[in-house]
Amino acid sequence: MASLRSFENAVKWSYAANWGERGFSALFTVFLAGILGPRDFGTAAIALIYIGFLQMFLDQGFLAALIQRKNLAPEHLDAVFWMNQAFSVFLVVLSLLFAGWWAARNHTPELAKIISVLSLCIPIEGLASVQGALLKREMDFKSLSIRSNISVLVGGVVGLGMALAGFRVWALVGQQITRDVTALVLLWNLSSWRPRLEFSWTPLRSLMSFSVSNFVAQLALFVESQASSILLGLFFGPIAVGLYRVADRVTNSIMSIAGSSIQAVSLPEFARLQDKPEELRRSVLSCIRLSSIVTLPGLTGLAVVSGPLMATLGTKWVPATGLLKILSVLGMFFIFDFFTGPLLQARSMTHQLAILVWTRVCAGTAILVIAGLMVRNGSVNSQIVGIGLARLVTVAFLITPACLYIMKRLCRISLRDFRVAIAPSVIASASIVASLMLFHASGWLVNAKPIILLIAEVAVGGVVGLAVLLWLEIQLRRLAVEMFQRSVRTQATFKAPI
Repeated sequence: MASLRSFENAVKWSYAANWGERGFSALFTVFLAGILGPRDFGTAAIALIYIGFLQMFLDQGFLAALIQRKNLAPEHLDAVFWMNQAFSVFLVVLSLLFAGWWAARNHTPELAKIISVLSLCIPIEGLASVQGALLKREMDFKSLSIRSNISVLVGGVVGLGMALAGFRVWALVGQQITRDVTALVLLWNLSSWRPRLEFSWTPLRSLMSFSVSNFVAQLALFVESQASSILLGLFFGPIAVGLYRVADRVTNSIMSIAGSSIQAVSLPEFARLQDKPEELRRSVLSCIRLSSIVTLPGLTGLAVVSGPLMATLGTKWVPATGLLKILSVLGMFFIFDFFTGPLLQARSMTHQLAILVWTRVCAGTAILVIAGLMVRNGSVNSQIVGIGLARLVTVAFLITPACLYIMKRLCRISLRDFRVAIAPSVIASASIVASLMLFHASGWLVNAKPIILLIAEVAVGGVVGLAVLLWLEIQLRRLAVEMFQRSVRTQATFKAPI
């Protein structure tokens, strides 16, 4: 029972971290999108993909190994930390050497200077990685929540101020660096662990069997998640990337709030239950059910309100409306993919995970390239929609069936179990669509400004979807009642006479 409470508490704080981080991030994205244009966002996105790829080599799978390993010694932590510092220096040099080449390949000359400045994020990440892994291992998501929320808020304020001052794309650069520096300072204050001046290859070798296969899999996941933006940059340039990335960021905000919150907790939880098949099965189903509660209704609502949402950002973002609908549908399939990787990692099946991910990356990239060539001479709208549809085909017909098969084999989960787990969320999603169809049919606010229409549609869909979920989900209803009663007790305490 104590372990269950620990898991539930970790999930609660993981949600707090993602709600705050993604909420603030989405809010600042909306404000910045209204000030800046698709080209600025696209240029920054191309630079951040480049930096993010190099930062992958700081991890090399060792951080997941620190979380998964049952018997962890101080020597493991020291070895991984100092190896990261050495790699940071090497990767910064590598980043500066190839910045001009990456800028030329993406038809954006100014990209080289931006990459040079953003290279500062590499050593910052190296200094924070081990402490972050330790907090996750200890399931201390309260500290991680504080860190992420404050850093996103500070970075967003700096970025917004720079955008208003006319710094254009450099506002996004300042936002990222400020966020990373703030997160680093907070993390070192929140974590009690400090590295010793000791290093040995022996602890690294003991982690190697897990980390190498895991790193290969994580590298594939990075390529898979960024392949569409990379191809858009190589084929079409920064404007297409900017339109795509903003639509993708809005979609990912909902996905991260729902799925990533639980995914972050799932690896240590699955690792704890790796020798208890029945408990592991229940935990996987519980994770799917919890993530679907927010993911499916949220993405359904996003698809329906995509028109007024993009119009609210400005006319320059309207071409991304169709793409946003596609990405919203795409995100619904990821409620199964969220937990396949942590499940395989917890079962020490990182080699199989690497094979699985690279197989689907190769197939998915081939489909993206074909789609890119087909729409290369089309409008920007057809280009981004073509890439979005290619991703949807890959996920719906390749990734999701593979994930269902793996969970069925490893945890003895039947298709009926999956249907039961997501049924309340599916019904709530259908109710959102029905309510907004009725709203549109009524003709009310048909000539209103986009922001007014957006607020009205979100209110109608949100109330209906939440009501249906509370009616169908007993645990969610109990949680709502408990929160309401706690709020009443708190107010009664403040009002009590002294």
